[in-house]
Amino acid sequence: MNRSILILCAALALVALVPGNASAHATYVSSTPKPDSIFPYNATPTSVSITLSEAVESGAGTIHVTNATGTRFDVPPVTPSGAGRTMTIGVNRTGSGIITVTWTAVSAVDGHFTAGSFAWCVQNPDRNGTGCSGAGLGATSSGAPVSPFEVGLRFIAFFGLAAALGASVLGAFMWIPAGRDPDVKETPGYRLGFQVVTNVGRIGAFGFALAYAGLFLLTDALESSGGSSSVVGSPYKLSVILSLGVGAVLFVVLSNAFTRARKDPPESTHRYLLLGALLGFAAIAIGSAGTHAAAVQSLGGISSYFGIDPLAPLNAIAPAIGTLADAAHIAGVALWVGGLVTILAARSFLREPTSVPLARIVLGRFSAMAFYCVGLVLIGGLVLALLLVGSWDALFSSGYGWVVLAKVSLFIPMIAFGAYNRYRLIPRAAETGEPAAAFRQLTWNVRNETAIGATVLVLAAILASLTPAVSVFAGSTEFTLNDTVSGIHIQMIIDPPPASANISYTVQFLLTWASNGSAYNFGKNTSVITFQSETNPLPPQTLPLDGPHGNHFFITTLAMSQPGTWRIQPRFVRSDGFDLITTFHVPLTGGS
Repeated sequence: MNRSILILCAALALVALVPGNASAHATYVSSTPKPDSIFPYNATPTSVSITLSEAVESGAGTIHVTNATGTRFDVPPVTPSGAGRTMTIGVNRTGSGIITVTWTAVSAVDGHFTAGSFAWCVQNPDRNGTGCSGAGLGATSSGAPVSPFEVGLRFIAFFGLAAALGASVLGAFMWIPAGRDPDVKETPGYRLGFQVVTNVGRIGAFGFALAYAGLFLLTDALESSGGSSSVVGSPYKLSVILSLGVGAVLFVVLSNAFTRARKDPPESTHRYLLLGALLGFAAIAIGSAGTHAAAVQSLGGISSYFGIDPLAPLNAIAPAIGTLADAAHIAGVALWVGGLVTILAARSFLREPTSVPLARIVLGRFSAMAFYCVGLVLIGGLVLALLLVGSWDALFSSGYGWVVLAKVSLFIPMIAFGAYNRYRLIPRAAETGEPAAAFRQLTWNVRNETAIGATVLVLAAILASLTPAVSVFAGSTEFTLNDTVSGIHIQMIIDPPPASANISYTVQFLLTWASNGSAYNFGKNTSVITFQSETNPLPPQTLPLDGPHGNHFFITTLAMSQPGTWRIQPRFVRSDGFDLITTFHVPLTGGS
C-alpha cells in the first residue's frame, strides 16, 4: 500500500481527533430570566425557563434555584416545552439578593450529560435600588469532552455495517450472478472466494452489534441515565437499542449464509444475502433517525442559500430532510467502502489468471455501483453541510467544520482512484492480452481506496459525536429587563447584549398595559433617559429618547463608557398622568 496515503490518512484522522475543546451536548441557548438580570424589589421572577440547543431526555432535566446560603426556592416539577428543548420550574421566593440557578440535562439527541448555571439579582427595597453590584458572571454550560471510546465504538459500528452491507450486496448482485457464466462457475476462486465474501459480512455484522452494545452501555450506564422512560424519551437511545437488535439478527442471517457457503454452492445463500442487505438498509434508516440531522428544527444554510424565511412553515420538514440526507449519505459510503473491504479480502481469488472472467464481472459491476454511490455521498453530504454547518464562517471557524473539510479532502482521492479503475483499468483488462496484470493493478488500487475509506469512517464517527456547527435550535440573543410601574409594563431591550464598555448600544423601551398586554400609547416624545455609573465617579448623562409612537422609545449611545455597573433610569413623560420613572442596572465587564 502506498506509504504516503497511509501517512495522509493517519495525519487527517489525528488532527480531526483533537478539534479543540469539542463536545456534543445540549448546550445553553437562553433563559428567562436572562443571566445577570437585575430586578426591582417588587418584580421577583416566579418561574425559571431554560432553553437548550437540543431536546432533553424525558425526566432527565433538573433545575435548582438557591440563594447565597444554599436555601432552595424551586417548586417542582420541571416541565418541558418547545419540542423538549425548554425546561421550566416554578420559583417561590420574595426578598432581595443574588439568586443562583443550577441545571442539568441529558440530551435526547446524543445521550450526553450537560450542566450549567447562571444568576440574577433582586434589588434591595431602598430608594436607590442597591444590593446588586456583585452580579455579572454570565451563564455557564459544560459537559465532558467527546469520549474517544465513543468515537471508537462509532467507527466500529460504521465499519462493521459497511462490511456487512457491502458483502451482502456484492455477493447477491455481483458474485452470484457472475456464476451464471460457465467459465466462472468452474473456477476454484468462485466458491472459495465466495466463502470469504460471506465471512466478511458475518464479521462485520458482529462488529456492528458489538459496537452498539458498547454505545448503549457507554450512554446509559456510565452517564447514569438508565430506565425505560429515558429510552422512550430519547430518539438516540431508542435508535441504539433498535440498531443493536437489527445487528444481532443480521449476524445470525449472515452466519447462516457463511455456513451454507462452506458446504453448498453460492446460489444456495442468495436469499440470506438479500435479507442481509435489507437489514443493513434498515440499520441505516434506524441510525439516521437518532442523529443530529434528524433533530434540526430549521433549514439552516438551505434557507440562506435559497432566500427562505428562517421562520417559514417549510422548516417543519427540516427533520425529514435531515434524516433522508443522512441515510442517503451513509448508504453511499457504506456500499462503497463495504464493497472495497470485501474485494480487498477476496483479492487473492480475483487476481489469479484463472479468475479473470470472475474479476471482470464482479469488479465491473462494483465499479458501476460505486458511480451511483458517489452521487449519494455528494448529494447527501451537501444537504447535511447546509443543515449542520450552515455558513462558510462556521465551516472554517469550528471544530465540526474542520472535520467536514478533512472528510471532503479524502473523498477527492477516493473518487480519483475509482474513476481510474472504471475508465482505465477495467477497459484495459478487456482489451489487452494480459488482463490478469490489469486486475492485479486494480486490486492494488482497491487497497489504497480501502485505507482512505476507513479514514473517512473515522471522521464520520467523530462528526457523529460532535455538536454541529449550526445550533439545532436558534435561541434568542436579546438582552431584556422588565419592570411594572403604575400598572404599565416596561420592557428594556439592549442590542447588542451588554458586555464591554465604550461601544455603541441601542437601548429600546416597549410600554404595554400590565393588565392585558396591549400597547400603551400615551408616552410623549419629550421622554429622557439617564445613565449613571455606580462604579466610577462619572457625572450622570441625561439624553432625549426618540419616541414617535407613544409606546416605543429608543436611543443609540456611547454613554456607558466605563466598565462596572450602570444605572439606567428612563423617565417617560405621559399625556394621561404623572411621569413614569423606573431604574434598571446593567453590568459591563470590560472596555474596548
